[in-house]
Amino acid sequence: MDDTPLQLVGPGLQVVSAVGLKADAPGSPYTDPDVDPAKRGGPKLVGAKLTRMSTEGDTAPKDFQQHLPNDGVSLYGDQAQYRLRTYTSGGMTADGVRGLFPTDFARFFRLQATTAAGETVLLTETGKDYLVDDKKVRVVGLADLGKKQDTYNDCYVEDKDNYIDIILSGDVEAVSKITTVEIPSTGAYSPVYNPGGPGNDPAPNVRYSAPSPPISQNVTIALEDPLTVTYPNGASAR
Repeated sequence: MDDTPLQLVGPGLQVVSAVGLKADAPGSPYTDPDVDPAKRGGPKLVGAKLTRMSTEGDTAPKDFQQHLPNDGVSLYGDQAQYRLRTYTSGGMTADGVRGLFPTDFARFFRLQATTAAGETVLLTETGKDYLVDDKKVRVVGLADLGKKQDTYNDCYVEDKDNYIDIILSGDVEAVSKITTVEIPSTGAYSPVYNPGGPGNDPAPNVRYSAPSPPISQNVTIALEDPLTVTYPNGASAR
């Protein structure tokens, strides 16, 4: 270990060393095309957190701002009331080449909310009000990808970080009952790929990065405390 170890900032601006942290490698992203969907080596979600919408911290050093602003407010204005931020194990792309579009929610994602009676409400479309115990919640779209455009095509470029935001609006009583983010990856739902996937015109007999397995990620509800830290005196701020 040298004299500049990676450090983490936590509650109360406490700084601790990250030396020694480790994670289990998920295996190869180049699994055989015919494996069971659950055994695919594609990217996964590793976390999901639901907060009230805020743009604090959604910036970057000057040399990395070409794809900003791309936060929920920049894309959707006042409709962006809540942010469900998903954390990915690696880059998630539509086909291994092009990025995800802000309009791609229904193609890849699905949300689950649970009523007081224990019933599941599936949120599958954008722009539609869903009732959860007589309160409304609406999926507005995706954010933290690239800048807002009038239309999106294969030339759309996103920021390539490991966050994808699902922007929501509605009654807090309904929003707070969202329990799960899904990327079903089968049936009517397209899988996502690490960079290096087949693209829109794959060559025969070439091993590309694998599609995602079916993903179901529990949501941390952080509407009252966003569980974030601002560290304005750190070296990155200078």
